[in-house]
Amino acid sequence: MLIFIDTEFTDFANAELISIGLVSECGLHEFYAELPVDQSKCNDFVVATVLPQLGKVPAAHCSVDELQRRLRLWLEQFSARAPVICFDYDGDWRLFCHAMGYEIPSWLRGKNIYKYLDQIALQMYFIDNRIKDHHALNDAKANCHAFDRKKIEPNEMLF
Repeated sequence: MLIFIDTEFTDFANAELISIGLVSECGLHEFYAELPVDQSKCNDFVVATVLPQLGKVPAAHCSVDELQRRLRLWLEQFSARAPVICFDYDGDWRLFCHAMGYEIPSWLRGKNIYKYLDQIALQMYFIDNRIKDHHALNDAKANCHAFDRKKIEPNEMLF
C-alpha cells in the first residue's frame, strides 16, 4: 500500500520540520500535524507562503514528542499492509525519519516517486480544488492524485 507524504520546513540550508501531511492511496486516511515554529529560522519564502497557511487545522499543533507518538499510532493501522511512504523530495524522507526518532519500523519503507508524478495533474489538483500548495497535507493529496502508475517500467520492482 502507498502512503503519500509531504513536509514543510524552515529552510533548505538547515531544514527543521514545520508540518507534515500523509494520505493513504485510497484517500480515506489522512494525517496532519504542525510543530512550533521559530520564524527567525525560516527563509523569506517560508514566511510568506508556508506560515500563513498554519493554524487552520484543529488539533494539528503539537510538540515533537507528541508528533512522534501520533505518527507512530497512525502508521500502525497499516503495518500488516507493508506500506511504502512515497515522497517527491528526499528531504521529506529525512524529515519523516527525524519525526520518527530515526526508528523506522521494519514493515515500513520509503520511495522517491517524483519521476512517477504527472506534473500537469499535480498543478490541476490545486486549481480544481481551489487550494494552495506548500501546505503539507494539500501537497501530499496532490501527489497521491498525480501519481501515475503508467510511468513505472514493466520490469521495475517499485513496490
